[in-house]
Amino acid sequence: MAGGGMRAALAAAMVATSLWPSGPARANDSAAALEAGGLVLVRDPDIALASEDLRIGLDRIAVDYVFRNRASAPKTLRVAFPLPAIDGAQLSMSALNLPYEDRANFVGFTATVDGAPVTPLLEERAYLGTREVTDLLRGHGVPLNPLRRRDVEAALKRLSPAVLGELEKAGLLSEAKADADGQWRSEAKFHWEQTFPAGRDLRVSHAYAPVKGNHLLSIQEAATPAYRAQYCLDDAGLAGIRRLIAASPQKEHGLTRAVEVPYIVTTARNWAGRIGRFTLTVDKGSPGALVSFCRTGVRKTGPTTFVWEAKDYVPDKDLMILIVSNDDALLGIR
Repeated sequence: MAGGGMRAALAAAMVATSLWPSGPARANDSAAALEAGGLVLVRDPDIALASEDLRIGLDRIAVDYVFRNRASAPKTLRVAFPLPAIDGAQLSMSALNLPYEDRANFVGFTATVDGAPVTPLLEERAYLGTREVTDLLRGHGVPLNPLRRRDVEAALKRLSPAVLGELEKAGLLSEAKADADGQWRSEAKFHWEQTFPAGRDLRVSHAYAPVKGNHLLSIQEAATPAYRAQYCLDDAGLAGIRRLIAASPQKEHGLTRAVEVPYIVTTARNWAGRIGRFTLTVDKGSPGALVSFCRTGVRKTGPTTFVWEAKDYVPDKDLMILIVSNDDALLGIR
């Protein structure tokens, strides 16, 4: 651990791409990560966030909040969890897979309030640029999420050539075929009305599976100023990447595998005032991998865990965690 960020061994699960290629590999063999974060609501001057405990692991991100209503009467507000936006036009050729591709809740989002499960509503919409196409897709039984590839393809196969032509003319398909890639963008959020009792704490927790990106990494790419700045990768981190490449199944090509796990921290600004206590725990899952991300003063608390803490915290920068490992099974690469 050194410099302006945190470096240590970490591994994280990844869902995308095949096993190590047998031929020469390309460093741009990648899948884009989809950013998600925490809960949001309309800013209220009386609802404060007393504490937030964020845990980022290989397959699961979990957050525990303690909210405090400082008013003399209960307040009812709508709480929301925005799912990552899915842009079919940008991701149609990506190796990215969703954790739960067969359902609208593709990250497996769950929530509890004071320990009791919450059943939130799901609002899902689809857009082509600024034009909403939700009703058009639903009217033909097509899932709104274009990365639900199997379900989208099955729905398109049921449509007549005339309807496929209509969807292509509307710009929703790359071509009028039942296996065409969806070109629309889906946006969705879970939400529910929550009453915050007066004068006492309310504990809200939620968890989901992150949608991570992966790429083949060379030391030349890792050493660029832009790459180092994005993950606060220091000299010790670069040395660790060299060691992983030397032991990699792709060492003849000078490559190892890297994944990135994003988390939007700045959504917490919509609560009144500062976060009284913020704790970030990263669990690497294995001692044999490497992690780097932009936080100072990180403590190693166990063989695989690292903790960063702050008081009276105002989130100023979102998280992008870099994980490098040669272990495809550990990274969840299929």
